[in-house]
Amino acid sequence: DSAITVAVGSVSPEAKRLLEVTEKSLSLGIEQAAVGNRISDIGHAVYSYISKYGYTVPVDFTGHGIGRALHEDPQVPNFGDPGRGPRITEGMVLAIEPMVIAGGTCDVVIGDDQWTASTADGSLAAHFERSVAVTAKGPWILGEMSPPR
Repeated sequence: DSAITVAVGSVSPEAKRLLEVTEKSLSLGIEQAAVGNRISDIGHAVYSYISKYGYTVPVDFTGHGIGRALHEDPQVPNFGDPGRGPRITEGMVLAIEPMVIAGGTCDVVIGDDQWTASTADGSLAAHFERSVAVTAKGPWILGEMSPPR
């Protein structure tokens, strides 16, 4: 499970910054996917970083666990206080997926197709996602050639 937001053509400096901040927040969230941390440490890292830029996240969309089904518990919100929720253990596989909104509201609307999500206020948004396996040596972004050493 993974996603990226791609700029097409010439985009505004605001859009470029949103993409850079969202992608960096993903990296910071992934760093927290370590044995002994808590699930909320991931969202706290994401939100602490993006909020410095005046951005927010939709509270209705979260990352998630991956197992026999694509979307499983635990839910991995992109916000919250650190040190809460389930403890992260070796062998967990998590989809970490910051969705970041440049506008002042975290509200989203779902299209008639029941799939397309848009910001309620029409502001820009970006989404980056990676599936991460938790190993004793640190997070392993699945799809990369080898686990952490």
